[in-house]
Amino acid sequence: MKKFIVFVFFITYLFSFEDSKIENLMGKEKFTTYNSLLSKIFTKEKYSIYEILSKLKNNGLLELFFDKAKIIHTKFIFIGGENILNTKLLNNSLKILGYYYFYPSEIEKNGKKFILNIEFKSEHFIDPISLIDEMNSRGCKVLDVYKEKGDFTYKVSCQTPNIKEANKLLDTNKRYIKAQGVYWFETNNFSKINIKTRKIDYWHPSVWFYDDKLKLINNVKINKKIKYLTLNIPNDCKYIKIMDIYSGGNFKRGIIIKGLK
Repeated sequence: MKKFIVFVFFITYLFSFEDSKIENLMGKEKFTTYNSLLSKIFTKEKYSIYEILSKLKNNGLLELFFDKAKIIHTKFIFIGGENILNTKLLNNSLKILGYYYFYPSEIEKNGKKFILNIEFKSEHFIDPISLIDEMNSRGCKVLDVYKEKGDFTYKVSCQTPNIKEANKLLDTNKRYIKAQGVYWFETNNFSKINIKTRKIDYWHPSVWFYDDKLKLINNVKINKKIKYLTLNIPNDCKYIKIMDIYSGGNFKRGIIIKGLK
């Protein structure tokens, strides 16, 4: 009897640091069923949320799939940062993971917190490991992940954000082709940008200049066919977005870009 009590105490101590977190992510029933297995998986006193999710997923203990498609709500709580930039970083991350069809079901600004709840239909949750990796690559740190009423909630801080899709401007001509017809560039300390298109294309320029927080500084639109354009880059501009007023297909053969001092 004494040995049994000691064993129970050991298991309780082992999970005292994160047992509620693991139970929350797994669900109470599954947590109880696999309690003895968990004692062999989690053997140290402290784990990051990424480590917890990885261990659960790698051991088949993180339930992500359903029998059939259903409406899923996923909440993102951003701590600090710029709301527009936070939203873009999340949007780009989700698209890279294959989530194109979703819409916000809740948007709330609460002090330094920006809350965005998205809704989409799927046969599975967003893979939290893949999402954390993708957000990390954009300068965002996922501080916590937990479930509320069966859906995932992510707490995120984007203190060193970057537009991963942005190519750095170079002082030599370089050709870029984007199927969607949207081109992002990082100014790289150049004061001007030179843009060329193919003669057989029909580009109607729409060039957007943003600061490091993705606040719009200037927008240049020319409602006529252009083949060659040089524009001054505003002070404090970090990112440039190049589009066509009407359709990305109007310069589907790509553009040639060069930075000028």
